[in-house]
Amino acid sequence: MAFILQVDCLCEVFEYLEDDRPTLYSCLLVNRLWCKISVRILWSNIWNFDIYQKDSLRVATSILSTLIACLPNESKELLHENNIFISTPTFNPPLFNYARFCKVLSIDVVDDI
Repeated sequence: MAFILQVDCLCEVFEYLEDDRPTLYSCLLVNRLWCKISVRILWSNIWNFDIYQKDSLRVATSILSTLIACLPNESKELLHENNIFISTPTFNPPLFNYARFCKVLSIDVVDDI
């Protein structure tokens, strides 16, 4: 019972950090539990970054590549069959199914890529 309370409390605290990305990134490195909670919050609105930043295109492309890596192989093959080639960061499956955490999909950002 104490473990469930701990997770619930951590989730509640981390929700207050939603707009403090540097702190959430630091939380990723504490332990596996903190990492799981932080990833869920960070990826809930992953497109929430300044698109006019110097590296924004690189960031958006990296996000899209990570999301593509989360797709099942059948979907990736369908993309290739339709001449849509998006490189993924690795051939290994991602540690998390990041697409599951996304609550917002910015068509404007994807279109700009």
